[in-house]
Amino acid sequence: MSLTEAHCPHCARPLSPGAPKGLCPSCLASSLSDLLGAEADEEAVPTPSSALGTPDERVGDYELLEELGRGGMGVVFRARDLRLNRIVALKLILTGALASEAEVKRFCLEAETVAQLEHPHIVPIYEVGESEGRQFFAMKLVEGGSLAERIANDQWPIADETSSDAKSLAIGHRPSAMARLLARTARAVHHAHQRGILHRDLKPANILLDARGEPMVTDFGLARRVEGDSSLTLSGAVLGSPSYMAPEQAAGGASAVTTAADIYSLGAILYELLAGRPPFHAATPLETMRQVIEQEPVPPSRVNAERGLRNAESATSRPGPLHSAFRIPPSAFKDLETICLKCLAKEPARRYGTAGALAE
Repeated sequence: MSLTEAHCPHCARPLSPGAPKGLCPSCLASSLSDLLGAEADEEAVPTPSSALGTPDERVGDYELLEELGRGGMGVVFRARDLRLNRIVALKLILTGALASEAEVKRFCLEAETVAQLEHPHIVPIYEVGESEGRQFFAMKLVEGGSLAERIANDQWPIADETSSDAKSLAIGHRPSAMARLLARTARAVHHAHQRGILHRDLKPANILLDARGEPMVTDFGLARRVEGDSSLTLSGAVLGSPSYMAPEQAAGGASAVTTAADIYSLGAILYELLAGRPPFHAATPLETMRQVIEQEPVPPSRVNAERGLRNAESATSRPGPLHSAFRIPPSAFKDLETICLKCLAKEPARRYGTAGALAE
């Protein structure tokens, strides 16, 4: 054992240069358990419905129609703009009028961030305001659902440059559709990066599809500037979605998270399109983060081969529907898999240099 070699103070394993917090990956992941547990406890506390808003209620000049979804910080309603008589998506702070000063500041920062981004594949903001102590912002309503929903159904429409009809185009029937969707999403992310903004929570649920299947990136609630004040990140260094989180982000090193982390997430999305599941997914968020930090992803082709073998060997159950990736020509699949695995490299420097390069 070298006397000059750095070792983890908990388990004495050798450390790689620049190891976050001076811990090995296993001990680093373990050190996150208390933090994740505290966050889970906070999420378990119900928010009074009166704080969120209810259908038929008015928030400023908007009439709430129905709840569309909620995340860690906000709740989104389908709403009617009473002044312009148009339907919009209205986002409110999850804790409503009970929000803390820090929550309000983070919510306003998200609105300010998105307002600076004008791109056809980023959901635009129409208005930012406050009504009876509740902060809100109105956005374009994207009616086509999320990419996560389309992946779950294994068939989703995607805009075709040769036709305006996108009613029932399966992934596998037009493999270029998969590449086109990722390329357009990557260009939107590149647009944000050029303006110094990291998304930090890219995943299928945060990519919406319009009526023609065009992707639109949304939910910049965890976004931060490449350079600037990080005082509002709170525990954001380890917040996000573990299955799509880059190793350096899962390791809790906020200063180490660069544009390369978003490129990793784009690769994780492509992986799910190819394999039908994310590159890493365990029983708990903590175990998933361990895998992200320590393990290499199984190539999507091997995942599909194993799935096909299980189906072929199953004599007692009826095989499920064939995942669309099986219908992609081998040469096209290999190209997409190569791009995907480059995005998922553990070392940020081994990924594509920019999201624009990934799009190309």
